[in-house]
Amino acid sequence: MLEELDAINWDGVGGAYGPAGDVAEILRGLASPDERVAGEALDAFFSSIWHQGTVYPVTVVAVPFIVDLAAGRAVHHRDALCFALGGFGDPNMSDGSALPAVRAALRAHSDRLLPLLEDPDEAVREAATYAVAHSRGGDKAASALAARREVEDAPQVQAGIVLGLCAVEPAAGLRVAEAALRDPFPVPLAAAHALLDAGRAVPGEALEHLAAAIKREAEWTGAWTESLARFDGVIERLDAVAARTVVTKMGTGSAESRVRQAENLALRSRASRSAARESVGHLRELLADDDAGVVASAVAAAADAGHAASSLAPELAHLALGDVTDHRGSANMAIAVLTRLRDDRVIPALTAAWERGQSPDALRLLGDNVPSFDPDFLTVVRARLVTVLDAPASERAEWATPVGWPDGPAPLIAVLRGWGPAAAPALDALVDALPVAPYAVPMALAAIGPAARGAEAALRAAAAGDGLPALRAAHALRQLREDSAPLVAVAAGLLDSGHGFTDWDLNLVAEAGPDATSLVPRLRTYLTGRAAETYPDRELQVAAARVVWRAVGDIDAVAPTLDAVLKAGERPAARAAELLAELPPELLGPFVPVLRGLAERTEPFHGAARVPAARALWRAGTATAGLVPLLLKEIAGPWGSIDGVDLLTEMGDADAVPGLRALAEQDARIVTSGSWDSLVWEDDSLRRRLLDAITTLQIMSRSTGNRG
Repeated sequence: MLEELDAINWDGVGGAYGPAGDVAEILRGLASPDERVAGEALDAFFSSIWHQGTVYPVTVVAVPFIVDLAAGRAVHHRDALCFALGGFGDPNMSDGSALPAVRAALRAHSDRLLPLLEDPDEAVREAATYAVAHSRGGDKAASALAARREVEDAPQVQAGIVLGLCAVEPAAGLRVAEAALRDPFPVPLAAAHALLDAGRAVPGEALEHLAAAIKREAEWTGAWTESLARFDGVIERLDAVAARTVVTKMGTGSAESRVRQAENLALRSRASRSAARESVGHLRELLADDDAGVVASAVAAAADAGHAASSLAPELAHLALGDVTDHRGSANMAIAVLTRLRDDRVIPALTAAWERGQSPDALRLLGDNVPSFDPDFLTVVRARLVTVLDAPASERAEWATPVGWPDGPAPLIAVLRGWGPAAAPALDALVDALPVAPYAVPMALAAIGPAARGAEAALRAAAAGDGLPALRAAHALRQLREDSAPLVAVAAGLLDSGHGFTDWDLNLVAEAGPDATSLVPRLRTYLTGRAAETYPDRELQVAAARVVWRAVGDIDAVAPTLDAVLKAGERPAARAAELLAELPPELLGPFVPVLRGLAERTEPFHGAARVPAARALWRAGTATAGLVPLLLKEIAGPWGSIDGVDLLTEMGDADAVPGLRALAEQDARIVTSGSWDSLVWEDDSLRRRLLDAITTLQIMSRSTGNRG
């Protein structure tokens, strides 16, 4: 068939890098009797025709040639070509706009793949089971795979046949899989994967055979394992009882088996709240293991257990005292878990690390998980801050950003901020840190309150400086002295100079209220009545509207722009709805239709606006009965909305209690999107907030009933 290559205008077909003019030579290279040439062509094939799982128009044209090459006995790397053909049809391996056409081409040539099931080369037969299974060959493919199972004597190929049958004809294939759980390695692994994919349990009587197979799992290679590598292994997917049985049967001498058990516990805890609670007993045993790798896996699994890991705090506290130079080591991860638990046993671990001159990775978590105030620990934090400030100038230059720098002073300043007035003894260190942490220090000083007035001179000097750091210092002065003049003066200078604002900083200016009246003419340039092109610019428009509204209360000045931003939707619309909720209810009528549209929209990217829109609607007089279902749906979404829980609590409608209770008591995690290492903790926090809301609403309901 290769003689037809020249009849195709390859330059007119798109590939991974544009016109696919080189594909004809790649295909000829694959047919070369020289193995080196064929190998180079295979590399080019995976680069141009099937690039990192993406297919292209050229892939469609190439399919019949690849099938022809795979069927040619004299061709090198035929197993790799069969793997590619299967990968084209495997939904877990390929993507791209040309995928439907590629699969149609594959199906058109599926019959030509069937003879490869009888190829003399075992590797080709194994890869052929994968290609046949994903070629959409229907009954012919199922019959050919079933017939080959009766005569095939190579276990690797038998494993492929089991998976292939389950893919082509699931009902019959799963019966084969159950019967194959006692077959020679690696067939039990393939059978277990097939059963678990279908949501079936592995029978208890087969676990001993499965355990023996799992011990040799690394020996299983081939086309199917390339696809399965994208998923968790068998032991990670078993239920907790089956996983523990398998680990026991694998033998306690296998550190790898105990690592896999920890991974199984972690995986299940991520999906199930009860599984997290049930994992603790097993994890306690693994935390005491003699193998460092097992212990590290157990600590990682404890992190995935969330607040259920609180009973493991003594074991974690002991491990946390170790060396933290390995960011995935037991000590570092144990400190992170203790920090998230807000367990005071983290304090000796942090102290010990600082005494060794080490900086645990978990410091970045301290700002959101401030330990309880302790005078001795305050002394330690202050001393550590002084030490950090002695860093070289080149390192200090990296700290002066709004988010700080994990290895800089920002986490320590966040702790002092969290302690509020109790952190006053560290005032001198905070003043010293102001030049290198101009965003973090003013917030900490403001949190300390009147006791921080000794820093007034330093703040006034900073407010006389340049840029947004000056604005932060001026804002702290307003909080400490109730003096808006520096804040307004700095904002005026920034606006006059054209210096860029973030909406967060412009919202700080809004706290000046009527004192910011002089800024209104400058801010009217933001209030165009049209939504800006970008999200940040729209959010700036809303912040400018907030300053103007709080300064002069002119609804006509801000309404057209707020309406435009609301109608543009997505994240900036949430900011606009938040501002509208501040306005007097009698002014909200014209905004109700667009607010209702935002609250009722279901598209993922509009989710940020639902709760703020619902709050504004409630403030405008909308009955709670119409808002409760919307808010419950938002809380149940993959990000879990604590703001939605808070609004339902504020609304005080006891009719929300059954829905809140159902969410609090369900076993499946609600929070499944966001930062990977925080999902379980965020779900735990959401559940606690749900339970608190239920209690509050019940008390409010009884109180109302008593008055009646």
